[in-house]
Amino acid sequence: MKSVYFICTGNTCRSPMAEGLFRLYLRKMHMEFITVKSAGLAACCGDPPTENAVKAANALGADISAHRAHTLTPYDFTDNAYFICMTESHVAVLREYVPKERLTVLGVPDPFMGDETVYLACAKAICEKLPTVFRFVFGIDAIVKMQAEQVEGIVRIEKECFSHPWTKQGVCEELENPTARFFAAIKDGDVIGYIGANNIAGEVYITNVAVLPAYRKQGIGALLLSVLLSVSERENAQFVSLEVRESNQAAISLYEKCGFAAVGRRKSFYRGPEEDALIYTKYSTQRNEDAK
Repeated sequence: MKSVYFICTGNTCRSPMAEGLFRLYLRKMHMEFITVKSAGLAACCGDPPTENAVKAANALGADISAHRAHTLTPYDFTDNAYFICMTESHVAVLREYVPKERLTVLGVPDPFMGDETVYLACAKAICEKLPTVFRFVFGIDAIVKMQAEQVEGIVRIEKECFSHPWTKQGVCEELENPTARFFAAIKDGDVIGYIGANNIAGEVYITNVAVLPAYRKQGIGALLLSVLLSVSERENAQFVSLEVRESNQAAISLYEKCGFAAVGRRKSFYRGPEEDALIYTKYSTQRNEDAK
């Protein structure tokens, strides 16, 4: 899974504010599982954030009081890490170590030595740029809980991806279903992928995971699945389960990477063409701990 680093100089003002605010931004999309960090190119390790940075972040809903400065090291340059620099000067330092497709600039001036007003303006400027950061890292604009405005897009995906698609009525009925857990990936205002499931007394059954062909192999399916798993864990679900065509190796590989394991088979479950379904299930962390 991708991780995000916000980079400045001392890691006591801009980057910790950006880290805290981006965590908050992701939380609204049920994406707390994403690793978000910050670091400085010349930080004094262990320094706390400035008082005004704490106040500014807190005013916008993020608590960064426990943050301590971290100096960027070679160990941070992992293959799935994206680096969001505060200025072009920070980008210039990292170009030698980070591929350009995982390196960008936020363009936020340093508020150091400024008063509370300056810091709050800086924090607000960071917030305004977070949608751009999200798009840069994940290639989409949002993950949202399904609402009426996403129904047409989901129906389109069903028709394009499945031989026996759900009807519009069937999708609409899930809007009123208290057990439904449906999430859509949005790009440029369009639904390009979705996941649907039902949480029935703590047992979560995935009905479909689908991404439009033009957007496959970009990690969108994995992101949607991770969102559902995160929501299920927060709801203390006992397990998450699904059926998959035996021949669908791409989907099977995704599920196994996300911790699912084959637990059974349904003979001739699918039509058009006829094929067995493999049952894949991921049990809750608590269940696994209890079993030890």
